[in-house]
Amino acid sequence: MITLFAFLILFYSQGNILQVKNQWLRPGAKGMGTALYFEVENPTDKPDTLYKITSDISSMIQLHETYAKDELMGMREVGEFVIEPESSLELKPGGYHIMVMKLKRDIKKSDEIEFKLHFKNAGSIIIRAKVK
Repeated sequence: MITLFAFLILFYSQGNILQVKNQWLRPGAKGMGTALYFEVENPTDKPDTLYKITSDISSMIQLHETYAKDELMGMREVGEFVIEPESSLELKPGGYHIMVMKLKRDIKKSDEIEFKLHFKNAGSIIIRAKVK
């Protein structure tokens, strides 16, 4: 029993779990869209992939990137985000982000919205993002 306990302490103290932090989203009106941002830290020695996000607030959620072509800027859907080993991925305005479209209700400043992030290795992680 002591050996198992020591192993669990070692496992968790080494940070072998993906961590999602600094999550927030913009206000939005029912039927319209908004954007979700956060940072994912991968302290493990293996890459992991965020491939899907779900929430009761919206009927359509997509992983997006902002890009520049010639002198124009745009956004496009990407299939997944890979978080490399011992690194982090920041989703932020003007870069990678999550488009939350077809909102089922208005969301306003100070609301907190729950999302489920689906990773290939880590499984599902539930976050709450504050609207600001």
